[in-house]
Formats: sequence, structure tokens, C-alpha cells
Amino acid sequence: MNYESVIYEKKNGIAKIILNRHEKYNAMNRTMVQEMGYALDDAKEDNAIRVVVIAGKGKAFCTGIDLKFMQEEVRSSWEQQELFRFINDTVTDVIARLSKPVIASVNGFALAGGFEIMLACDLVIASQEAIIGDQHINFGLVGPGGSTQRTPRVVGIRKAKEIIFTGKWLSAQEAERIGLVNRVVPLDQLEAATNELATTLAEKSPVALRIAKMLINRAFETDFDTAKELEIMSAVVNATTEDFEEGMRAFSEKRKPVFKGRK
Repeated sequence: MNYESVIYEKKNGIAKIILNRHEKYNAMNRTMVQEMGYALDDAKEDNAIRVVVIAGKGKAFCTGIDLKFMQEEVRSSWEQQELFRFINDTVTDVIARLSKPVIASVNGFALAGGFEIMLACDLVIASQEAIIGDQHINFGLVGPGGSTQRTPRVVGIRKAKEIIFTGKWLSAQEAERIGLVNRVVPLDQLEAATNELATTLAEKSPVALRIAKMLINRAFETDFDTAKELEIMSAVVNATTEDFEEGMRAFSEKRKPVFKGRK
């Protein structure tokens, strides 16, 4: 399909979704959300895709919902609720639940809804120029895209309250220090660093990655004993796959495994 607000690329097992409303700092309107959803669905269904990267064109990763769009299209509490659910069901929750790793490549501003998209991703590479934060509170808003739920899971309750209550902007370096970001690099190295990480993940077993992501995501939602039992049973199921057998053969033959994502 033809995309208007995103650039969608697929190469070497990596799908890239590049937000492309750079003149609006990649603020989301309905078209962008829909197109992100189409791209995520395509990446999910394409067995050749092992990893998804989300990036922003221009000076921003994403600055949340386009307020002009909100003013024009959202006139009631019901319409507001429908929009928030639409964004979660189409983008943020899809990213979090996707069976493939999702990397956020944060080049500039990642604020409000953009911060929530970043939180939903599995890993984050940021440029030294990146500015990150949940600024909903600054305008009397409460973030509806997972910020109050995912932030404490990433950085802990105390730090999450500080980030959300103050609405302050964090430098990339501070975000890395508290665990919001995995790695910070110079802007001119961001794409290369993101590609390097994506390539590393693309070489792993898609089956094992899918199981590991599911287990980690449930780590804070299940009591420890139940979670450990789920981990054991998941490891047993994984041991019945072709990828597991390939990994064992490669270890014995002292070579790098070639995983095909087969159960």
C-alpha cells in the first residue's frame, strides 16, 4: 500500500517504520496511527521479518497526538475515549504484545504519546540530542497510552512518579542512567547503532525471542512461583522446536547457528 505519514521498509529480516510528519514533529493524527497499525500488522504476519524498528524523520521521534487534529475531530468525552483506545489498540499495545522485538530509535523529541510509544518498545537506542519525557501533567492531562503503567515497570515507582508528576524533560544521558534508554550514541551514529542491534537480534531464534519477550512482559503481572513454572514449561516447549535442535547442533559443531524460526 501507499503510505502518507510513515515510511515503511523491509530488508534483511528487519522492518523499519519511520514516522514521517516531520513538519509537525511527528505528532500523530488518525492517518499516522492507521498507517503505523498497517505496518505493524504486516511485520507481524511476514515470517521473513525478525525485528521491527520504529524511528522518526526530522528533529523528533514523536511528540504525541497532534493537538490541532484533536481540536478538530474530538469534541466529546466519548470521542476522546474512542481515540485513546484506537491508538492503544492499533499502536502501543500492538508494539508491546508483538511476537517480535521492537526497537525504538530515538533521534530527537520523544514526548507525551511519543514517550508512551517508546515505553512500549522492547529496547531503545537514543541520540545524544534526544529529549525524553511524559509532559501530559504540564497541560493538566493524564497520559492514556500506558505511561502510568509502563514507566514504573521500567524505572521503578519513585522515579516514575517524579517523571510523571513533574512533567520534566530528560536528557538522553539521564534517561540512560535510570534505565529508560539502553544506549546513547552521537546522532550521526544512531542509524548504524540501531541497525547493529537489529541485526544482532535478527540472527537469534525467533521462537526463543518470542517466548522470552512473553515471559519478561509477564514478570510483573504474575506471582514468582507461577512465573517460574511458566518459564520452565516454556523452556520445555521451546526444546521441541527446530530452532532448539539447530542451536544444539551448532554448539556441538562449534559454528554459528542459522535459525529459521521453525517450531
